[in-house]
Amino acid sequence: MIDLDKLDIEKGSRVIVAMSGGVDSSVTALMAKLSGLTPVGITLQMFDSENDFYIDAKNMAESIGIEWHLADYTESFVPDVIGYFIREYKMGRTPNPCAKCNKVAKTRYLFDQMQRHNCKYILTGHYANTKLIGEQYHIQKAEFAEKDQSYYLSMVEPFHVNLLKFPLGNMQKSQIREIAAKHNLKVADKKDSQEACFLQDKDYREFLKPYIKNPRKGNFILNGKVIGENKGIYNYTPGQRRGLEVSYKEPLYVKSIDSKTGDVYLGVKKEVFFKGVALKDCQFYPDTPQMAHVTAKLRYRMKDEPCLLERLVDNRAKLLFDEYQFAPAAGQTAAIYNGDIIIGSGIIDYTF
Repeated sequence: MIDLDKLDIEKGSRVIVAMSGGVDSSVTALMAKLSGLTPVGITLQMFDSENDFYIDAKNMAESIGIEWHLADYTESFVPDVIGYFIREYKMGRTPNPCAKCNKVAKTRYLFDQMQRHNCKYILTGHYANTKLIGEQYHIQKAEFAEKDQSYYLSMVEPFHVNLLKFPLGNMQKSQIREIAAKHNLKVADKKDSQEACFLQDKDYREFLKPYIKNPRKGNFILNGKVIGENKGIYNYTPGQRRGLEVSYKEPLYVKSIDSKTGDVYLGVKKEVFFKGVALKDCQFYPDTPQMAHVTAKLRYRMKDEPCLLERLVDNRAKLLFDEYQFAPAAGQTAAIYNGDIIIGSGIIDYTF
């Protein structure tokens, strides 16, 4: 089922399989067992949940016939990911909790479990690949672009990338569901999760309300003039059109947000395009040049676009795009590619 040679996994290896209770991770565990590996299912508890989120994962592990453990990392995840999510919105930025989580939480927790259970690799149900360049594996795009999750994995530290294996990287979702149905896995038709796990299907604004008791309400500014009062900067993100509740002769979009004044600057669509972004908290793979023509994605649902990368001091960089880009948002992840290979990432600090 798994091409062990292609993934560079020795037959019989003990491997961690991250099991969320969904069809992708369940089929990953099944394929690992059918391929002669010894999978150890790990389900991560990372926040207090009213739902028995782990039940499907536990049942799938039992159905497949593999060892399974529930590992509680709530004490770390809440401040490192949920706290970050809240702080960013309070400051008028638009965070990417899934990319952040993969870097500071999930891969670190799974590495911890890998050591605890004497395993050699970490398998997940992500749609991505890895490619060995020299002595370092890089995250590589999945074969089918519509499911590619390399963007969300772009911030994972290179050390952990060397341990990650993605058996689904060259498969389509329909194939995964067919395998699950063939082997009578009850999650074969389970709906995919669409939001950050801790939101539990809530709108992010609804989730934030209890944490932002007295939101600072500034003004809407258009062409230097106040045209109304906003509801607090956490309700807005660059490029947003819906929910502004202001009238104008043309559709208006959020152009930028001032966390100091609480003001939200608006513009017509043509004013919400920018040529470049400055990045902070960057990480690059070995041998990434100081300056190069590359491609980059500034949000998950966009095609990576050609740009000039300039690496700067203090883990900073700039991306100057060949074409203007719509509404880059401070706080979002920028994934940087050379062809289909991730060579670096950073957090958008500001646009220019």
